[in-house]
Parts: sequence; structure tokens; C-alpha cells
Amino acid sequence: MTDASSGSARGTGWFSATVGSGYGAIGMQSLLFSWLIVGELHASPEWVGISQTASALPQVGLLLVGGAVADRLEPRRLLAAMHVIAAVPPLALAMVVATGTLSIASVIGYGVAFGAINGLLMPSRDSLLSRVAGADIVRAVSAMTMVQFISQIAGTLSAGSIETVGSTRILALQAALLVAGTFCALRLPGPEFASEPATTGLPGTARAGRWHHATAGMREVWHNPALITMLVLITSVGVLFVGPFLVVFPVLVRDFYRGGAMDLSLILTLFPVGAIAGSIALRARVEIRRKVRATMFALLGGCVVLALIATGPNWPVCLLLTLCWGLAGAVFINLSRSVFQELASSEARARVLAVYQLGILGGGPVGSLLSGFGSGWIGPHATLLVAAAAMFALLVWVWLRTDFSTVE
Repeated sequence: MTDASSGSARGTGWFSATVGSGYGAIGMQSLLFSWLIVGELHASPEWVGISQTASALPQVGLLLVGGAVADRLEPRRLLAAMHVIAAVPPLALAMVVATGTLSIASVIGYGVAFGAINGLLMPSRDSLLSRVAGADIVRAVSAMTMVQFISQIAGTLSAGSIETVGSTRILALQAALLVAGTFCALRLPGPEFASEPATTGLPGTARAGRWHHATAGMREVWHNPALITMLVLITSVGVLFVGPFLVVFPVLVRDFYRGGAMDLSLILTLFPVGAIAGSIALRARVEIRRKVRATMFALLGGCVVLALIATGPNWPVCLLLTLCWGLAGAVFINLSRSVFQELASSEARARVLAVYQLGILGGGPVGSLLSGFGSGWIGPHATLLVAAAAMFALLVWVWLRTDFSTVE
């Protein structure tokens, strides 16, 4: 075995461990943040939406900056450092809980800090995928997606014991998991094992302004028909799917199904379970052509599932539908990420991948705010139905306006 191949094989394991650490903490975050707001502070749907929006905005704003930094610096060391910094917000909130001063403001502060750090962390982690991926990027992406969602499931389920274990211990566990990711990141292979030289600086743009450098990924996406079409779809998912999932589902668990933290963790984990199953199916295929078109059909399936959940089925059926939603989500997540990985130029890969994250996460705050006020005004089920109808209308519009010969 050559040094490069052994380094790549070794890197795959450490990369999976790093992804597992980060997304395990994110899985804990999804339950912690939602339950502290909904279950312990008993906030209204409007405040749930406002809280989710406030926590997501810094992450969105820093993604392009994180992409620019990851293209200039060695992303492995940057990723390790960000994991240490990310452990600070949960430790700070644990101290707040221990002193009995928990409030909506403190939970939002925790979410804002965690989201901001994650915005800087994501591009460096995503850019390292190509270093250990090998030739088949779709299989590598689907493997990363499986690790991502398995870790999220484990994190969410462990945080689901918050009513029994206590939020202080769960927050401390989240911090420990993030610190563990630091050691995994430092074991990743260096640039010598990459298929192409790592870029620690970009000569062609060194004299450009910082903003010009940070937005280079956006300009690259804008001039690629496949990427700009996919970006429209990704952003719509953030608004119409991610927002309702983060806001409406916790409200439904509390107010409609009369569930607790473990019930919330269950429904939050069934989406990634479906995504894992879908990713396994995608890995079994040698090649998937017409990725943009396949992504649109997956989103259409998501519309149908969301509309069925909006009818107010009983709890077991709702769980089953959420699982099916995850299956459709697997196609969307894997193929959309693959398109960005394949078409991004090597000198701006982290910044282009930051645009990908910006699309999903940028729509999330808008969707969370609309979902929160929608749930308060017309009810959570009607809000889900409106979201499904809006996504269907958008898919029809994109289909009619897209020249698929230029994007596939």
C-alpha cells in the first residue's frame, strides 16, 4: 500500500470520527435548545420561532467568512481549534442552569454562540472531505451523510434523557464530545496526502479585498447553471422544510401529542434514521445521473409527506411519516452535496461549500420565524400544509424555467 493510499485510509476513519463528534453535538443541540425553550420555559410558538431564528442568524452570517478562512489556512488545524472553542457555550449555559437563572435570553445566547462557531467550523470540515474521499465523491458523501445522521441520532437520543439526568450534565456531555473532536481532527492526514496541493493562500486574489475574497464562492456558484439551480432548491428547503421542522414539530409534540423530552427526541431522530437508510441505498448504486432532476423529485416526495403530517395523524403514523420524510431527505442531501463537491474548483472549494451551507442555513431562520408566527396565528398543522403547498409551487416554477441540458 502506498503512503498516499494508507494516509487516505487512515484519514477516512479520523474524518468520520471528527464528523461524528461535531454532528453528535449538533444532535444534542437540536434537542437541548428546543426542549429548554418549549419544555422548561414553556414559551409560546412565536417565541420558539424567534429563538430559533436568533440562534441561526450568526451561523449564516459567518459561513462565507469561514469558507474564506478555511481556504487560506490549513483546515485541519482550524477545525481542531474551533472544536475547542465550541465547547465554551454549553459549559457557560451549564453554569447558568446550575445557578437557577435559566431564561429565554440565556438559551438564545447559548444558541447564538454555538451557531456562530459552527458557521466558522463547517466549511473547514467540508473542505477536508475531498482529501480523504478518493475518486467516487458520491459514495464518499453518502458515507459522510450516514456518519452525520448516526451521530445526530445518538446525540439527540442521549439529550432526550434531559428530564431524568438534568440539563447541566447533558450540556457538560456536549462540551466533552466537542473537545474529543479536537483530537480526532489533529489526526487527519495533512496536505501531503491530498489529491491536490492544499491552498494556504490564493495568489490570484491576495490583493483583493477581504469581502471580495470571502464572496468568491458565491460568484463561482452564480456563473454555474447547475449550482445556481441547486442553490435555489437548497434555500427553499431551509425556508419551507428546515424551519417548520425546528419550530412546528416541537410545538406539536408539546401541545398536540402531549409528549415530553424523550418523545421529542424520538421524532427528531426518525428523520436522520430515514436519511441513513436512504444513504445506504444510494451507496448501493454505481452512478446517479441527472442529479438536479432527482433532487426535485425527492423534494416533491417531501411535500407529500409534510402534507400528510399536516392532517394530524395519530402518534405512530406521525413517526412513520417522519421516517419517510427522512428517506426523501437522503436523496436531496446526498445529491445536492455531491453536485457542489464535484463542480467546486479546487482553489475555492471551501468557499463554494460554504455557499451550500449558506443556502440551507440561510433559509432556516426565515422559515423558523414564519413557522413560529404561523403556528401562533393559524395553528401548527395549517402551517405545515402551507409550507408543503409553497414548496410544490416552487418546484413547478423551477421545473418550467430550468433548461436541464445545461445543469445535468
